[in-house]
Amino acid sequence: MSMTNREKLLAGAVGVACSLFGGQFLWSTVQSGFESKEREIATLRTKLQGQELEITEGKVSTMRLMKALPRSISKKVEFAQTDYMAWLIETANSVGLQDPKPRPGASNAERDGFTTYKFSMDAEGTLREATQLLYAFESKPFLHRVTRFVLQPRNDPKEAGKLQISMDCEVLSLPMSKDRQPTPKADPAILAKSIDDYEASIYSRNLFEPRNNPPQLRPNKSIDAVVNIPVDYSIEAKDPDPNQKLKYALDGESPAGLKLDESTGKITWTGREIGKTSFNVIAMDSGLPSQSTKQTITIEVKEPPPPPPSPTQFDVASQAKLSGLLAGKSGSEAWVFSRTEGKTLKLREGDELKLGEIRGKVVKIGASYMEVETDGKRWTVGTEETIADAFKRGQVD
Repeated sequence: MSMTNREKLLAGAVGVACSLFGGQFLWSTVQSGFESKEREIATLRTKLQGQELEITEGKVSTMRLMKALPRSISKKVEFAQTDYMAWLIETANSVGLQDPKPRPGASNAERDGFTTYKFSMDAEGTLREATQLLYAFESKPFLHRVTRFVLQPRNDPKEAGKLQISMDCEVLSLPMSKDRQPTPKADPAILAKSIDDYEASIYSRNLFEPRNNPPQLRPNKSIDAVVNIPVDYSIEAKDPDPNQKLKYALDGESPAGLKLDESTGKITWTGREIGKTSFNVIAMDSGLPSQSTKQTITIEVKEPPPPPPSPTQFDVASQAKLSGLLAGKSGSEAWVFSRTEGKTLKLREGDELKLGEIRGKVVKIGASYMEVETDGKRWTVGTEETIADAFKRGQVD
């Protein structure tokens, strides 16, 4: 039975619709497959990028670890503890701390192979020494850090400025370090400031006591000295704060050979040339922080003064007279009575006359005089005439 035109048109429309539906279904199926693959590819790419990032981070971490390796302490426990404790003792002694007592603490092994060693140290010192200890600690490029740092003033007033210092710290050992790791050298460049800057901001502050006052010195002093005679002078200083000791030092240039005792302030020096010379001295106290005062001292070296006049001595010859002239069997004699000495000198020709400063030899004894020779010059003494008057007259004649 043949189909009508209308039936043919309807059958064609149904066929076209089926074809379109089948094609659409096929296209959806293919498109869904492509999208699934693209999602898988995107997931793989993200995973790959993550793995590449992990690899990069691992390389960076490895580079950082290798860079930090020289800062690690030894891998073996015995070396790690003994080497680091030796460094703590050496550092404490180098900054002047008294009786440092370091001791090891616990060591903790981490999951990633790192090992943490803990240490403590007690010592006595000043705020300046404590500042220098921290500076030495931070400039030493170990993988270490301070976890506790305590300063306590001493209760003894005789130890003004002294502190009890207590410190806890910890240091790392890397898993790739050697059994006996070399000790790194100090590197102050890793710190932001110099030791002078840190002392200015820390040591210049008084944390525990009233404000420390500087020593008091006499005003500028001028000293008189004599050429080639030693100068012996002590600086006069006192500190207004109790229980403090003073130290003295020269500031700048000073005369050659001049010495200053840092404990007593005694200056010793011998000037060899006439003239003035000046120099500066500093008195420093033991307060916290230390204070100082500067003084200028001038020494003027002069010629030695003339010797003082000799004290007037009593002239023995002025109290001695020719009291008598005698002629005997053994020859003539001249009697000279010395009132000062209370005795009579009985002189013959050739005898020596000694009265006070007058010296002479009796060369002749006459009936009314005695002749004496002194230094080749003769002079005579009459009866009842003092020896001094006769001597003076003889020097003029």
